[in-house]
Amino acid sequence: MMLPPSELFYRQRYRNGLSWRNRLGRLAWHGIWLIAFRLSPTPLFAWRRLLLRLFGARLAATAVVYPTARIWAPWNLTMRDHACLGPEVDCFCVAPIVVDTDAIVSVRSFLCTASHDIRRHGRPLTMAAIHVGRGSFVFAEAFIGMGVTIGAGAVVGARAVVVRDVAPFAIVAGNPARQVGERVMEDGEGFMKEAAGREPPQQAAGREPAG
Repeated sequence: MMLPPSELFYRQRYRNGLSWRNRLGRLAWHGIWLIAFRLSPTPLFAWRRLLLRLFGARLAATAVVYPTARIWAPWNLTMRDHACLGPEVDCFCVAPIVVDTDAIVSVRSFLCTASHDIRRHGRPLTMAAIHVGRGSFVFAEAFIGMGVTIGAGAVVGARAVVVRDVAPFAIVAGNPARQVGERVMEDGEGFMKEAAGREPPQQAAGREPAG
């Protein structure tokens, strides 16, 4: 007897598809996070880098991770020079997350690389990587969705919900996040040009056309 669609929907059990190795690794990491990571004094950034590296994270020597930051699976985290995960940041790295050079993810922001396919029975897990670009700034309590790239030098406003890529130097805010301005640098133009592969807005605007 064929079940009606509503009954079929509710009888399907969720299966995340993650391996036992993944689950055991996360269990071990959670124990270390509770005992040795979360309770460590704030200045011990080198200690927390060591713990994360032991579980496969790829961290530059100057990367900064605060003790209350939550990293779901360290082996999926890459942080480059002077990258920062602030207090209570939730780094839900089911898929890889890269926080690039000089990028800052501020207090209680949520980097979410996974969701569920609600159009299919069983609601299977879906995932896609997040890249927080060089010199970008994600302000407090922002949500960055799966598959999103935050462009170099971009700014994400507090409590913004970002579900699409953010262009380099763009300033976005709101739910869903929309561009509300463009970041204009008063110094460090050379760095920002290198970071984004183009000239900062005010420098490009001030140039005379060639020819």
